[in-house]
Amino acid sequence: MSKRGRRNRLTAMAAVAVLGGGLAINAWINRGPETKVYEGPVAGYPLLLGSDGETLTLSIGWGCEKQPQLVVRESAAAVKISLRHTVPPGFCDPGGIGQITTHLNKPLGTRALDDATGKPAIHFDERNLLRPAFLPENYYPYPAGTMVHLPGLASLPTDTPAWAIGYTLGTEPVQGHLVISQSLRNSRPPDGRAATVKGHPATITESDPVHGPRSLTWSDGTHTFVVSTGAPPRLSDEELIHVAESLG
Repeated sequence: MSKRGRRNRLTAMAAVAVLGGGLAINAWINRGPETKVYEGPVAGYPLLLGSDGETLTLSIGWGCEKQPQLVVRESAAAVKISLRHTVPPGFCDPGGIGQITTHLNKPLGTRALDDATGKPAIHFDERNLLRPAFLPENYYPYPAGTMVHLPGLASLPTDTPAWAIGYTLGTEPVQGHLVISQSLRNSRPPDGRAATVKGHPATITESDPVHGPRSLTWSDGTHTFVVSTGAPPRLSDEELIHVAESLG
């Protein structure tokens, strides 16, 4: 892996540590002389119900344990989902970041999807996820199982259904990034350069004009969308708007 690639991965893992910090601390506390297996909630991590109604995908960062597994228990009225953690003895391993997936025996349908805590598991329905008809030249989808993440970009909300899809410029070494997030809330765009997307007011913001992500944010009254670019070369304002206008 190139120096840039190692640096990007370390940056990503550091950022994900904020998301998965509680999980990593839990795993560290639970380390002992023997392998320990236990189940916990999925709350606090973005969860996607696939368009087939059967696939469940979680974006997660973990440390001091093996890659967690999604576990589902189905009944005629409900589906309960939890995270199974396996904490081996010995020194803390580096952990990882990614998307983990499991499948139901049949589509969720009208059944309730509950967390291990007994509360509804907040999840985004892929059937409502808009995708771009336009992509800049040589941008390709993130590989399956890779967590969509852009250093410096705010994490997805976990108190409302939300999901993100990502694209990279070329393959290795990866440079440019394009991340499109969608959350089920009507949010006012942050202060920034004024723009318009499909007749809706939007703003363009950037934390660092040289290296930080540049984001286009707007709401259609039901969902809030953020189209972001990062890791130079970054997309221009016009390209971000073109991508946003093509979502459907």
